[in-house]
Amino acid sequence: MTHPISLGDAAEIIRGVSFNKSEVRTVETEGYLPILRAGNIQERLLTDRDLIWVPSTRVSPHQRLRIGDIVLAVSSGSSALVGKTAILEEEWTGSVGAFCALLRPRKNVFPQYLAQWFRSPTFTSWRTSKTRGSNIQNLQITDLSEIDILLPSFVEQKQLAHVLSDQIDATRIARSASAEQIALSERIAVAGLRALFLGTVPISAVASMSRKPDGWTWHHLLALARLESGHTPSRRHPEWWGGDVPWLALPDIRKLHGKRAYETAERTNDAGLANSSARLLPAGTVCLSRTASVGFVTILGKPMATSQDFANWICDPNKLDPEFLMYAFMASQDYLQDLGSGAVHKTIYMPTIESFQVCAPDIGEQRRIAHTLRERLVAADALTEHLKSRLVEIERLPQRLLAAAFGQPG
Repeated sequence: MTHPISLGDAAEIIRGVSFNKSEVRTVETEGYLPILRAGNIQERLLTDRDLIWVPSTRVSPHQRLRIGDIVLAVSSGSSALVGKTAILEEEWTGSVGAFCALLRPRKNVFPQYLAQWFRSPTFTSWRTSKTRGSNIQNLQITDLSEIDILLPSFVEQKQLAHVLSDQIDATRIARSASAEQIALSERIAVAGLRALFLGTVPISAVASMSRKPDGWTWHHLLALARLESGHTPSRRHPEWWGGDVPWLALPDIRKLHGKRAYETAERTNDAGLANSSARLLPAGTVCLSRTASVGFVTILGKPMATSQDFANWICDPNKLDPEFLMYAFMASQDYLQDLGSGAVHKTIYMPTIESFQVCAPDIGEQRRIAHTLRERLVAADALTEHLKSRLVEIERLPQRLLAAAFGQPG
């Protein structure tokens, strides 16, 4: 028979240890006990790192952790931490600080059942409604003690806790496997890209290149394409922004890598172009990020301007296929990133870019390679997106399992 019971009746709620900062030690010290903080509460209790030590006289015997105790974060500068719980499953001598509380299940409460309940949507919803504070987020002990929890018989609690534990462990394994499949899919795409360049890194900043596939030739890139820089119209003139000219910038490039760009987060207008060094570049321009996101590349799907963070290449259609050049940059991304310099944000400076050489076959073979790569990368992207969607569903499973076990928030 399932019946509601207050949390204060289901578990003893014990406040964490208060102490003076002057008493704290950051290394193990004789006569001191380790103290857990809110950050130690992850999927399991991290009792082997990020500890502080306080005099053992500060910690009453009642405050010392026991197997089956649940540690709850009741105060933190991070709202994501408040309300997080983990159960102590192995013997450990220590306690928790004042930003945490201990919940010691009573005799009729199976500890793992209560620990699972704290991760359910019911408690999550309640916690969100009860958390207070601006800089420091808090849950009140008195509020905690009054929340109701449905409590079946001890035998049923134990059975349900074991079933949930097995199911959630299975989802964790599935999540890990799915993440590995995504990584493998992405590696396969990169391997396929490099394979069609026959093991050659097709972009180089040095004039003398010894290795090239049969029938391919090294060219100075400026002999095959016109280089254009980008620019940012002044932010002091809001009237130059929000127009009908797409403006490619760094926040756009990662999601556009290896694709055609049709939309951008920001737009300028004719006045912005007229009053700056920004240029309207034609569709088909290959835009290489040279700052921060070094080596990311896109092709303009329609006329656009770009920021100064891009080196823009307008290809001679009789000599260099734009898609082939984009894929050449992609196949050389590791090399391009190594060319970047700078302590905070890596940048490839324009003199280096002006020295670029490209290894390419004749234009017909370039187009064949570009067509093959486009089809392969589209298929690889579709597979990766499918795997990512499946991963999202797997990550939702624990909450669905907990909702089914403990009910949806009321």
